[in-house]
Amino acid sequence: MTKHPWRLAVLVYVAATIFYTWPLAVTATRVLAAPQGPGDPYLNAWILGWDLHALASSPPAIVTGRVFDANIFYPEKLTLAYSDHFLLQAVVTAPVFLVTRSVVLCYNLVLLLSLVASALAMFALARALTGSTIAALGAGLVWGFWPFHFAHLIHLQLQGMYFLPLAFLFLHRLIATTRRMDAVWLGVAVGLQAAASVYIGVIGAVGLAVGGIVLAVSVGRWRHAVLLRRVVLAVALAGVIVAPFTWPYLEVQRKEGFVRNLYQAGQNAATPGHYLRVPPDNAVYGRTGLLWPAAAGANQAEKGGPERELFVGFVAMGLGLLALWQVGWRQRRVVVWPFAALVVAGFVLSLGPDGVRPLYAWLHEHVFGFQAIRAPARFAVLVAFGCAVLAAFGLAGVAVRRPRLAWTLVALMAVEYANAPLPYVDAPSMSTPVGQWLKDEPGPGAVIYLPLGLDAENTPFMIESLEHRRPIVNGYSGQRPAFFAGLVDTLRQFPSADALWTLRDFNVRFVVAPDRLTSQPDPTPLVERARFGSRTIYELVWTPEIEERLERADLPAPPPAPATLPFNVGETARYRVFWSGGSAMSLSAGDIVFSVTAPSGPLARSGETFQFEMTAVTAPWVSGFFEARDRFVSLTRADLLPTMHVQELREGRRVLDRAAWFDPARRVVRAANGPAEAARTGTGLPLSAGARDPLSAFYYARACPLTTGSTLRIPVNDLGRSLTVELRAGGPETIAAEGRTQTVVRVDGRIEYRVEYRRSPRATLWVTTDARRIPVLIDIDAPFGSFRAELVEYHAARAR
Repeated sequence: MTKHPWRLAVLVYVAATIFYTWPLAVTATRVLAAPQGPGDPYLNAWILGWDLHALASSPPAIVTGRVFDANIFYPEKLTLAYSDHFLLQAVVTAPVFLVTRSVVLCYNLVLLLSLVASALAMFALARALTGSTIAALGAGLVWGFWPFHFAHLIHLQLQGMYFLPLAFLFLHRLIATTRRMDAVWLGVAVGLQAAASVYIGVIGAVGLAVGGIVLAVSVGRWRHAVLLRRVVLAVALAGVIVAPFTWPYLEVQRKEGFVRNLYQAGQNAATPGHYLRVPPDNAVYGRTGLLWPAAAGANQAEKGGPERELFVGFVAMGLGLLALWQVGWRQRRVVVWPFAALVVAGFVLSLGPDGVRPLYAWLHEHVFGFQAIRAPARFAVLVAFGCAVLAAFGLAGVAVRRPRLAWTLVALMAVEYANAPLPYVDAPSMSTPVGQWLKDEPGPGAVIYLPLGLDAENTPFMIESLEHRRPIVNGYSGQRPAFFAGLVDTLRQFPSADALWTLRDFNVRFVVAPDRLTSQPDPTPLVERARFGSRTIYELVWTPEIEERLERADLPAPPPAPATLPFNVGETARYRVFWSGGSAMSLSAGDIVFSVTAPSGPLARSGETFQFEMTAVTAPWVSGFFEARDRFVSLTRADLLPTMHVQELREGRRVLDRAAWFDPARRVVRAANGPAEAARTGTGLPLSAGARDPLSAFYYARACPLTTGSTLRIPVNDLGRSLTVELRAGGPETIAAEGRTQTVVRVDGRIEYRVEYRRSPRATLWVTTDARRIPVLIDIDAPFGSFRAELVEYHAARAR
C-alpha cells in the first residue's frame, strides 16, 4: 500500500477534502463555500471574478499592474490593493473559467484545491524529514484540515498555505547543503507564498526566520559565509517574484496610510483558551458543545468568531509532545527544536500586543507587512505548522514499534477534524437583467447603486458589476478611501439637489435605484432608461438649462458671524489629557497644544488672517500600543471661515497627510491626500453654508458667547463628511483648575451626523467667563473610553 506514497497521499487528501467539505463536491456550481453571502465571501468572489475576467480579456493587465485599477470605489485607483488580490489563484483556475465562465465554480475550486495542495505540501516536508509515509500522511492531515480552515471559510485568502511547507523543505536543504539551487527554490517558494496570501506570506516569513535561525545555530552554521550568501540570493529572488504584486500595496499605503496600530491589533488577538475552541460545525467538539461552549443566544463577540477558533487537535498535540520525549538529543536538536520554536513563537505572537508587548511592538515597528496584520490570532498558523511536523516525528516513532497503532492515531486525527454537513449559502446570480442592460448599453459611464452603504451591503452590487465591468461608486474592502463616508452621508439625501450635484462632480452616468423615484427636483437630470421588477435604471443627462435652474437644496441659515474675537495671533494653550478607558482610574494619555499664528509657509494665501494649529502627542506608556504625533492646521479668513484644513497623522508606522480645500462660493469641499492635490484634483463634496472644519469650529465657538440656556449649532465638514456640533450653555459653576478656584460656564456639546454609524461622542466644556472664553476643562465621552483635558499652560496673544 505504501509502494506508491504519492498516489496514496493524493487519494487520501482528495477523499478527505470531499468528506470535510461535504456537500460542496456535488453542489459546487450552485452554492458558495461560505456560511454567509454578503460581506467577505462576496468580496472575495468579486476579487477572483475581477482577476479571471482580466485574464480572459486582457492578460497583459496582470503584468502591467492595470488589473489593480479595479472598478469599485470610483473614481479611486488601485482599489484591488485594498484587500488580497488572488491573482495566483486566478491563474490556476483560469482554464476552468474559460470553459465554464463560472466564477462560483472557480471560487469553490480555490477552496478545494487549497486544502489538497496544503496537505500535499506538508506531506512532502514531513516525508523528507522523517522518511515515513504514515507520519507524512498524518502531518498532511493536520496542516490541510485542522479546524482553522473551516473557521475561516469566509476568508478565502487564508486558505493559501500550500507554499509554506515547501519553503521550509528547501530551507532545511539549504542549511544542510548550502547548494545554490536550494536557495533558488527557497526564494521561489517564499515569493509564491506571499503572492498566494499576503497574510500567510508575512506570518510565514516570521516563521521561516525563527525556524531558520534556530536550525542554523543548532548545526553551527549561523555564521557560515556561503550560507549567508545563499540566503541573500533567496530573499532577492522572492523579492523579484512579489515585486509586481507589492508596488500597488506600497502605493496605496503611501497614499491612504492603511496601517493597523497596536491598539487595533490587540482587538483581534488570541488568548490561551482559544486554542481549545473549534468552529460550531465541527462534528465531535462543535456540535456537541464540548469545545464550542457559547450560549445559543450569545452574540458574535461572546462566541469568539473565527479568529478565536484555534484548536489544533488533541492527537496532533499529543504526538508532538511524544516527539519531544522520544527523539534522540542530536536529532531533537537538529530537526525538532526548530519546529518547537515555531510553536512557541506562533503562540506568543498570536497573543498580540498583550502577550510579550516589547517583542510584538518591535516587530510591528520594523518588519515590513507586520503593520497590516489586523488579527494577531492568525499567528496560530505557526503553532499548527510546528505541531504538524512534530506530530510526524511522533507518528514515525510509533510506526516503527506499532504500525497498527500509528494508523489508528491517523484515523482518530481524521475524526477530530470531521465536520457535520456544512451550511453553505446559495451562490449569487452572476447575470441579472440590470447587469445585462448596463453591459449592452453603449458608451462608457460610471454607475452608482442605491442605497449606497458604508460596508458589506455594497457587496451584492460588486458581484453584479462583474457582468458589465463598469466602474461603480459602491465598494467594500479591507480599507476604503477617505471621501467615502462623506459621500455615503450625502447620498442618503438622494435625489436632493446636493446629491445630484455630487454625482455630477463624480462624473457618474447611471443610477440604479431599488424602486422608481416618486419625487424629484424640478428640473431634474434623471432620465428613466429601464425598469426590471422593482429596480429602475436612471441616466444622469445634464444640460445647460438644468445646471442653471437646479438650485442647491435650501439649508438652515448659517450660524452668526463671530463677535469680538477672544484670541489673537500668538495665543497658545496646552492641555494635559487623561484617559479613564471606561474605569474609575485616570491615566495621563498625552498633551494637546492649541496655537494661533499668522498664515505662513507654502499653505498660506492672500486673504487669510489666522492659522490655527493643534498638535497631539501621546504619553510614553500610551505609545506602547498607540503612538501618535499628529498635527492639524486650519487656515481661515477674518470671519473664521476656513480655506484649507490639513491633517498630518504620524501614528507609529502610519504616515498620512490629508487635506480639505474649502470653496464656499461654489459650496464645495475637496478632500484628498495632501494640500496640493486637494486644491487641484480632490474629490468634490457638498459644503453647507457657514460650515467649518473641526479645528476652526473650535475657535469659532469661542468667538460666540453663550448665555445661560442658549444653544449654538455649528455646521462642520470633516474631510467631506458633514455633521453638526450643538453647544448648549448652562449656568455658572465653580471648579478648581489651573491651580486655583475659578468661576466658569458649563457648555454641553454633542455631535449630530447625517447618518449615525455608532454612538456619537459627547463633550462637556467649562469655559472661563472673562474675555478670553477659553476652556479650562474638557470632558469627552466616546465609545472607546472617557477623556479629560485640563488646561496646564496658557500664553495670551502678544500686544498688537
